[in-house]
Amino acid sequence: MTDSLFQTRRSFIKAAGAATLGALALGATGCAAKNPENDAASSVADIAWDEECDVLVVGGGAAGMATAIALSEADPALKVLLLEKGGSELGNGNSVFSSGVIFTGENAADIFEYLKELRGEYSGTPDEVLKAFAEEIVGHKEWLFGLGATQTMIKDYPGHGCEWCELPHAFASKAVLFDKEDPDGMTHVVKFLDSVLQKKGEVVERKTNAPLTALVQDPEGASVIGGVYEDGSKSVYVKANKGVVMTCGGFENDEVMKQDYLSYPRSHPAAGVCNTGDGHRICGKLGADMWHMNSYAGGWNNAVKLDGSEMAPYRMLKKNQGISVGVNGRRYYMDWDGTTMYKDWAGTDLSLNYGCRHGHQNVGGDWNHVQQPVVSWFVFDSNGLANSAYLGKYASTNTLQTQTQTTQNEFEVDPVADGYGYAAASIEELASLMGVPVEELTNTIAVWNDACAAGDDAQFHRPADTLVPIDKPPFYAVKCLPEVLNTDGGPRRNEKAQILDLDGNPIPRLYSAGEFGSVWCDKYQGAGNISECLAFGRIAARSIVEEG
Repeated sequence: MTDSLFQTRRSFIKAAGAATLGALALGATGCAAKNPENDAASSVADIAWDEECDVLVVGGGAAGMATAIALSEADPALKVLLLEKGGSELGNGNSVFSSGVIFTGENAADIFEYLKELRGEYSGTPDEVLKAFAEEIVGHKEWLFGLGATQTMIKDYPGHGCEWCELPHAFASKAVLFDKEDPDGMTHVVKFLDSVLQKKGEVVERKTNAPLTALVQDPEGASVIGGVYEDGSKSVYVKANKGVVMTCGGFENDEVMKQDYLSYPRSHPAAGVCNTGDGHRICGKLGADMWHMNSYAGGWNNAVKLDGSEMAPYRMLKKNQGISVGVNGRRYYMDWDGTTMYKDWAGTDLSLNYGCRHGHQNVGGDWNHVQQPVVSWFVFDSNGLANSAYLGKYASTNTLQTQTQTTQNEFEVDPVADGYGYAAASIEELASLMGVPVEELTNTIAVWNDACAAGDDAQFHRPADTLVPIDKPPFYAVKCLPEVLNTDGGPRRNEKAQILDLDGNPIPRLYSAGEFGSVWCDKYQGAGNISECLAFGRIAARSIVEEG
């Protein structure tokens, strides 16, 4: 049956040929870039290729740069074309907005066990994929040093290596980052990779403002033999003799895809603007299977202006200084959530611990994403404001380390003047401004204040040091919307970074790296996405060179 289906698919591709490419390109971006000669071709054989390379890499962030560098190192005779959808050569997805921290380790066997523990009961990610990842993780520092990084550029990041310290092999997880004070400007892994690529112009050609709109398959063997990208008003057909590597990130900027896979009618992407799922649609048209489409980082709530015109900067709210309520005026989860936290809980019971770990929270002893309501409110009092509940334009002072601490606000900030919220002399008045039931919010605040006095949040088990009463007017309410940091879902890949079809077979000469079809499916280890960009970029490059 499988062979019959494959033959049918081949026949369809052969019959359709290049005649489908114009429609594919339009469907990917909604634009109408043209190439009259090739758009009119009746078969793949009739395409007059505008450009030719050995390997086409789609996406210029950390994964794309790592792939291109690894290809150039493996075979300096290769001709690599690196396409970036946006205008910056540093990439316009999430890499450049990330902390730049890299998940590393020293013992591949222990890292492999830790990755399996993070995978939990999710059975769709094979051991072979995790083992390949683990073997690359332990080689990150050596690879970077081999590219010219120095011992002073890269430093260990104690306290950031282990996000799930309760797991038996969490001790194997380490983290490194580029020194933010590096005198040569190598303050982020993306900047370093960019500096390496700048020296490889003879091997790697980089183009910005060049979104991919389609891939081209050989009608005889289903191999991916090239792609189509936009260059201004023209569609450029580029032949790729050895393969295509998709490194084009997630779909956190596509509202409909987030509705379909994350169940958020509305949510805010926290980072880059170019990750709109183009690659997912393009690979889907080639029959790629998808995995981990519901996996993502984020899901906490962040402030949005009352008129919906603007989202707050990342970490503008310090959640240990108030509570979150829904449109019904009630608390609905353990509402000290921050963004993520690292605490040495080794040897303790994970099912009893708390906090937000890239959006994962304790729900009945399991660590899942809490489904935030489309609209929620962060409520606090004047003491909370004085202790940095709202930081306004000074959000950058609320770091990964200080977000869990009570810190006095040194700045003059006003959520009302900034358009993010309301202030009132009483809870009743505040409820009316928010549009929530007055009796519900007043009861919620009363129950909360009693819990603070008792030092015990019996409803949701917030830690005692975050039980701050809301009793000193004026009272504040800041409107919030769910925020998504990045998605992980995309085309299913194997241990060789090959993209697989619906039957589990590799689509010939099609590969992926990074968040585009990430391996993360259950618990996510911080710095794991950048680590995966480097790891599977190298794996994809090696696979291409080995396969010739």
